[in-house]
Amino acid sequence: MTTMPEPPSATAAARQQVADLRGGDPAGLAEALEQLATAAMDEGDLGAAAAALEEAAGLWERTREAERQGFCLLLAATAQRLRGDLGAARHNLERAAAADLPEAVRRAFGMERAEQALAAGDAQAAYEGFGAALEALDAAAPEAPGAAAPDALVRARILQRRAAAALAAQRWYDAAGDLMDAEELLFAHGAHDEAEAAALGAALAVAHVAPDTAERVWEAATAPAPRDGAAAARRAVAGGRIALHADDPARALRRFDEGRRAALDAADPIAYLAAVQEAVGAAELLGDDATAYARLATAWATLGDLLGRELGRHLVRPLLDGLRERLGPRRFAAARTAYEARADGA
Repeated sequence: MTTMPEPPSATAAARQQVADLRGGDPAGLAEALEQLATAAMDEGDLGAAAAALEEAAGLWERTREAERQGFCLLLAATAQRLRGDLGAARHNLERAAAADLPEAVRRAFGMERAEQALAAGDAQAAYEGFGAALEALDAAAPEAPGAAAPDALVRARILQRRAAAALAAQRWYDAAGDLMDAEELLFAHGAHDEAEAAALGAALAVAHVAPDTAERVWEAATAPAPRDGAAAARRAVAGGRIALHADDPARALRRFDEGRRAALDAADPIAYLAAVQEAVGAAELLGDDATAYARLATAWATLGDLLGRELGRHLVRPLLDGLRERLGPRRFAAARTAYEARADGA
């Protein structure tokens, strides 16, 4: 029986199209390079995507397509930043600064410049850069009576990014303020899950300096019934972290355990493991070695059921090893013995 050859991957097909068009129409080649970049991104090859976009930008410059040149440079810079090559990402910013680009494209580069500052660890520069992006968004808004306001979702996204910079700079109140503003915009736009996440983020930011206030914000954000188990897990974990800031590890442990149960109900292994890690930390703060061990032993079995024994063991083993290292061999063995005694007596 003859076996049919497998069709080439999208990236391979795009590379062939680029090769076929070399030496021909620059605009056609630039479009083929953009298609190659899209295929490479879909396959997770950010380096190949950035290289294709950089070449496409040069071709669009030759054909005097400034807007397409700018967006290719912008996407190339973003891809390089995401793959951790900040030098190459910065080089694309410099190429854009030297080009004659439309104002809208230049505003988009302001966001990328701020993202690069944040990635490089300069939180203050990033905060100022995202602030400038907000000002530019307002300046670009139409002033005629009845004209539409700047896109609420765009503003919300910028506020969320400025909040990330504020958190990195430990500007807790600034972060909380931006997140609450974003929450209002997202809720009005119908993005309820994102709105709740922003409100929980605001509560966590405030918890660093005012745990009582954070608790009230958390209670307000979690007053409506959760939309699903994943939302309930996020709420519980956020509440547990706030309790830790309030020096109440017992309450934190209860909430983290609520998060474990909610994530299990939602069959969400990532949220479950996150809640388990938090619960272990809270138990250690309480000096309850047996409970810390119990949460990991239970996770070993639970994740094995959800994901298969090998993957479950792969995820939990490093956490058990970490607990053993922190407790030392004797305390770890005693914690395991106490857990097994509890299990036998149950």
